[in-house]
Amino acid sequence: MTQTLSEQSMTGFKRHLTEYRPQLEKALQAIQVLETANLESEEFVQALADLHVCATVLEPYSEGMLEAINQFTYEQSENL
Repeated sequence: MTQTLSEQSMTGFKRHLTEYRPQLEKALQAIQVLETANLESEEFVQALADLHVCATVLEPYSEGMLEAINQFTYEQSENL
């Protein structure tokens, strides 16, 4: 039974990673542009907008990710 719970938690965790990663990669790309682009350039404005969208999308994913991590680590500690 305990093994099944841990497997379910890991499956949920992996699902959150799969959903989280693309937005995180987009956010990192936007950050790289923001670090190097001229503040008055269209590139900077677009990167700022992209980062805003990513942050908005990542917020609920982050909450789900934290829940998945907490559930998995709780179950792992129960198995010790």
